[in-house]
Amino acid sequence: MARGATVPFYFVVAIGLSVLIVGGLIESPSQVTARPEPAAKPTDPVYEKQILPLLTKYCNGCHNAQKSSGGLALDTLTTEAIARKDRKTWVAVEKVLATGEMPPKKKPQPTKEERELLAGWIEKNFTKLNCTGPQDPGHVTLRRLNRTEYNNTVRDLCGVTIKPADDFPSDDVGYGFDNIGDVLSLPPILLEKYLAAADQVLDAAIMPIATTIAVNIPRALEVVPKSAKVVKADERRPKIILTTEGSASVENYACPATAEYTIRVRAWGRSEGGVEPNMSVRLDGKEIKTFHPPEKTKPLETRLTIGAGNHKITAAFTNPSDPKTLGDKQPRAVGIESIDIDGPIGTVIDMRSQSAKLMLVAMPAGKEDTAVAARKVLANFARRAYRRPVKPEEVDRLMKLFALAESKGEPFHRAIRLPLKAVLVSPNFLFRVEDDPTGGAGVRDLNDFEFAARLSYFLWSSMPDEQLFEIAGRGELQKPAVLKAQIARMLKDDKSGALVENFAGQWLQLRNLRSLSPDTGTFKSWDEPLRAAMIRETELFFEHIVKNDRNVLEFLDANYTFVNERLAKHYGIKGVSGREFRQVKFENTRRGGIVTQASVLTVTSNPTRTSPVKRGKWVLENVLGVQPPPPAPDVPELPPVGQLKGTLRQQMEQHRANASCATCHSKLDPLGFGLENFDGIGGWRDQDNKQPIDSTGVLPDGGKFDGPAELRKVLLGKSDQFRACLAEKLLTFALGRGLEYYDKCAINEIVTKLKTNDDHFSALVFAIAESDAFRKRAVKRSE
Repeated sequence: MARGATVPFYFVVAIGLSVLIVGGLIESPSQVTARPEPAAKPTDPVYEKQILPLLTKYCNGCHNAQKSSGGLALDTLTTEAIARKDRKTWVAVEKVLATGEMPPKKKPQPTKEERELLAGWIEKNFTKLNCTGPQDPGHVTLRRLNRTEYNNTVRDLCGVTIKPADDFPSDDVGYGFDNIGDVLSLPPILLEKYLAAADQVLDAAIMPIATTIAVNIPRALEVVPKSAKVVKADERRPKIILTTEGSASVENYACPATAEYTIRVRAWGRSEGGVEPNMSVRLDGKEIKTFHPPEKTKPLETRLTIGAGNHKITAAFTNPSDPKTLGDKQPRAVGIESIDIDGPIGTVIDMRSQSAKLMLVAMPAGKEDTAVAARKVLANFARRAYRRPVKPEEVDRLMKLFALAESKGEPFHRAIRLPLKAVLVSPNFLFRVEDDPTGGAGVRDLNDFEFAARLSYFLWSSMPDEQLFEIAGRGELQKPAVLKAQIARMLKDDKSGALVENFAGQWLQLRNLRSLSPDTGTFKSWDEPLRAAMIRETELFFEHIVKNDRNVLEFLDANYTFVNERLAKHYGIKGVSGREFRQVKFENTRRGGIVTQASVLTVTSNPTRTSPVKRGKWVLENVLGVQPPPPAPDVPELPPVGQLKGTLRQQMEQHRANASCATCHSKLDPLGFGLENFDGIGGWRDQDNKQPIDSTGVLPDGGKFDGPAELRKVLLGKSDQFRACLAEKLLTFALGRGLEYYDKCAINEIVTKLKTNDDHFSALVFAIAESDAFRKRAVKRSE
């Protein structure tokens, strides 16, 4: 249907109804085991008699409803019943007790026995998990494809390069990622966008050839036998004269679509002994018509349906004179001047495109074959779009839409659009469906098709390919050896670039860098090529670790990176020229790993200066997996540059002399100070405000360092924390949900497998894919 054309009423009605009638969801799995439920807790007199007095004595002075230091108000937990409802708070308390951060050093300290009592009570009631028995895999909310997933999926489903989801409303972010089911809402405007996007995709995918194309074949014809007379009066159109049995052919003519074509041979003939010459016109060796060429050159035509693809068209002389009876007479002959083809005739689909090959796996050879071809097309398309086998009744519903369009006189290529559009607006396509049985709660294994979809959207942000579909169909995808081989293949595939763009782009906050505006008065070297180079460096670094299956600890420290001339100049690296990026080794220990890359250093700075607080917070959250407490209310901000004297570090120390600031800053600032040799856009410096930079730091646990090189060593010393942090981030992204306390078992198992396999990136992915959290789902109880 041409754009701008009036849309038939039946088309609107059918599309409106198709969302409701097209897709029943997948058949409910039958094997569901009981979901592990936490045992009911008996009344515990220990809380009122021993725990509550400890909180009152050491904690409630700061952590109360008025001050709420660190975001905690413990004075509200007045009874055991209230306390048991707040697992999150107790997990936070256990962390600061374990690190010795609380109570603050200047406050009264509990005895060793009191610390052990409180920590033991918290572990017993809130954080101790039995990881040897059945585990709770969690429940992933039914979630729609986000914008990136939609674009990638229609690309792989339909073979199009357009990105219709770029016009969708922005996706909300939860737990640091935009693929979290709980925040992927469905605003009404998005329904309109889906309908428009389906039309846009089909317009791009099913491209009709709207007019008859006359194709002239001027090149020399292939002549058999070679001894045939060839008159080259016109080099482009040599004339072939056949006096013995032979032929002239056009080899490998590419028909763009299955349609009607006219084959035209310009030829003449000479009779002998009262017998006219016979010229057989053949398609791929099969005779389609025989002509008797006249004495004067004339176009001889035949019209027929030819399938899309390469074909051989031949004009053959089949009844030459018998030399024994010929005598001195001229032999019977056929002269061939040209072979032409006109077509396709009428409006047909260009089957040469990748999109047509993917979607239109069958085309009707005649009017009576339209239903057969349509069923093949729709069954295959729905299977791929729904990411699972389709049931006959689902195809039947789609066929009703095709029949409706065809009954209105629509040709095949337009009638098939109606059910295809219905598929593209079906919940089975727009949502990642993992259906559950009705009634009861429990835990069930994902079937192989659900597992394939989880795996492909994890690593590719797109649908499974045919190889995954095939293996899932055999029920072998979750076998360890098969799964490991598929993960290796998928990580090497170019589509794993989606993991770089979507996971790394959000984990490392590269997306934020695209919109930042450092002050060009302060940072005179800042420009758009530098911004682009910063982003590309980190993307290539992450991609290198993924595709080459490197050690994940290289994220913390590596003696190489990727630069072009613009970034090399920014880093002070010599010998690099041109726009192309290449891998280089560092000549000193200033830089190494993601923490010292300009992208991260810039995104954690302010427009006019560095920010030790932002940088420290970034390291805590994204490297060590520690969530820093929120700032206390009414804490004054650092005064503007110039109002306080000395380096930024000295100004920060004046600022945090305020007791209400010191608690948080003691965790954040040391990490940030270790990076103070890098300015607000990641360039190296030795001075700040004309004074030497002090990049030493002491962490709350006593760890000391001087400068970024030693800071990286400190972080490497906390490699288990980093492994757990990376596993948590990647598992969150893979599942599309926030992690809960019961996911600690999965994280511990993933980290153990990662370390056992020398910290290779593929081992991390494989461990996630093997975890119960990824392979299973908790079934929610029906209301």
